[in-house]
Amino acid sequence: MPKNRVSMFKLGVISDEVSQDLEHALKVISELGATHVEIRDLWGRNVSQLSDSEITEVGNLVKKYGLEVSNLDSFIFKIYINESESHRKHIDVLRRVIELSKRLDLKYTRVFTFWWQGELSNYLNQLIERFQPIIELAEREGFYLVVENEYSCIVGTGREAREFVNRLGSKYVKVLWDPGNAFFARETPYPYGYDAVKDLIMHIHVKDAAVENGHYAWKPIGKGMIDYRGQFKALLSSGYSGVVSLETHYVPPSGSKEEGTRESFKGIVSILSELGVADKVLNL
Repeated sequence: MPKNRVSMFKLGVISDEVSQDLEHALKVISELGATHVEIRDLWGRNVSQLSDSEITEVGNLVKKYGLEVSNLDSFIFKIYINESESHRKHIDVLRRVIELSKRLDLKYTRVFTFWWQGELSNYLNQLIERFQPIIELAEREGFYLVVENEYSCIVGTGREAREFVNRLGSKYVKVLWDPGNAFFARETPYPYGYDAVKDLIMHIHVKDAAVENGHYAWKPIGKGMIDYRGQFKALLSSGYSGVVSLETHYVPPSGSKEEGTRESFKGIVSILSELGVADKVLNL
């Protein structure tokens, strides 16, 4: 890419960070100026539990509000690594999520790396073994799996995500980069965690965080300890053109998830305005 060319990423919001009522969430997300919606839980259920007719309804509602679906979120492998029966059931759930995703012309879903029980080095070989069936499924389907670095799972940091994905060695496995999760896993998200995975990223979640009186706490974007100005600037200069999806987790005192999302989205807009690209990224 020429040095003076800047590629724009797209902004999205995870719908249930606003409301379980999908139509209300879509209305808010559209008003905020995002272009994409990520769908995880809606109508009191995970997206994997939707029927064919319901996923068609989802698609129609998203179009009604002028948005696009970035991805459907599976919860695959948020289980303990030795739970064999749950492992088999989760593979079946993944098959369904792939089927639903393809109905919306989507190409990837996120996966996890089992609940944390110890350092990655102690579980790496077993992780690779447990992932083989879903890698084979992904390769057959021509569908990507994006490994989310999740602080409550074995792979929690950018460094760990790089090591794990490199060892898997499949072109159908990429990274869902989450700076907030990396922070909770005691990694400096930007620049260190990001530098470890920047060439593997297919999707991004953003949420801010801080340590307050010895405890981790979610914060609105721009009011925590994560260098999102540096992170967004790096994404712009790298040519990343995928989706940056807000998953704020922050709920203001005596407020609501929707208010937390609105405050965090405002923080994103403020940073993008400082960088001079808000008008190019927002759909307003």
